[in-house]
Amino acid sequence: MFARLLLIPFVLFTLAGLYLSWEVSSDFSWFIIIGVMVVAAIHVFSPQINWWWYTRHPKDLDPAMKAFLERFDLYYQQLGPIAKTKFRHRISLFQLGNEFMPQGWESVPEDIQVLIASAAVKVRLHEEDLLYANCEKIVVYPMPFPTPLHPHEWHSSEWFAEDGVVLFAAETLMKGVMKPARQLDLAVYEYCRIQNALKGSQPSSPTTDPWPEIKARTGWDEEAVQKMVGIQAVDGQAVLEAIRFQPLFQTHVVA
Repeated sequence: MFARLLLIPFVLFTLAGLYLSWEVSSDFSWFIIIGVMVVAAIHVFSPQINWWWYTRHPKDLDPAMKAFLERFDLYYQQLGPIAKTKFRHRISLFQLGNEFMPQGWESVPEDIQVLIASAAVKVRLHEEDLLYANCEKIVVYPMPFPTPLHPHEWHSSEWFAEDGVVLFAAETLMKGVMKPARQLDLAVYEYCRIQNALKGSQPSSPTTDPWPEIKARTGWDEEAVQKMVGIQAVDGQAVLEAIRFQPLFQTHVVA
């Protein structure tokens, strides 16, 4: 990260102050004071420093994550070369600007982070600010989970608006990417819900009853989607918006 690199000269400056104060004169102790103050400031403001730097000097994904998108993300596959680069840069920035919190394992795998970030970027692709002001914490479980709001339903995604946190089960997220005809992309679904809340309203022309179109495009009825999410309370409008981001369902209509 850029902030860590920025620390190096000031750490050396502080060490030089220590040496000069010990070997030459205590008059050089101001080196130490200034160095420590600047190092502390960089440490405290490192998120803002990194964000400032990488918005101006975008960081690309590593080759393994590029290959992951090329292989599994149908939306990414249909973009042109320039659009793909911009898309990857925004994924990287999204990862930087959000907190990924593992629950039930030590860390959130990189491919799961990219999968979630890709979904979030799609929903706000044409927005100048790619971050969601109402949700910057992402909790990821390896498997479906219960929560205080749904203690008896082991589900795979949930948005807890009061705390600005969205929760996902990694296993189901991967199924949505690898078997898109059988599983709703829950990351896109939840970020459609989050985006609608952020805008303060539903889309300009919401479908009165979205389920007939969902059924025609995918073959899924409301009960099927409820099983995919793992809870009974499903936002049909967000489901319809989510499948519109899936190239598999843009022209395909189930008889």
